[in-house]
Amino acid sequence: MIRKKRIESTSGAFAVRVDTWDDETGEAMRVEYDGDGRPLRRAVVTRFPREAWDDDVVGEAVWYDGHDRVLRRRPVLLGRALVLDE
Repeated sequence: MIRKKRIESTSGAFAVRVDTWDDETGEAMRVEYDGDGRPLRRAVVTRFPREAWDDDVVGEAVWYDGHDRVLRRRPVLLGRALVLDE
């Protein structure tokens, strides 16, 4: 099942954040928007096929800026909560 959550914020980091995730695959996306609705940055979480798992690394979270440039990559670890926050 695909789920979506929208969060409005008064912080200076973003005005609106939209999280979308798939319960079955474990894949997810977070997009943060400014007050005018322009994307500031996004994170895309992918899960590797089981045969590609390396010890407890089962996927990757990649952060992009508003121009689709990679900001950073983080491993997704088996049995640990997915951390999209910094």
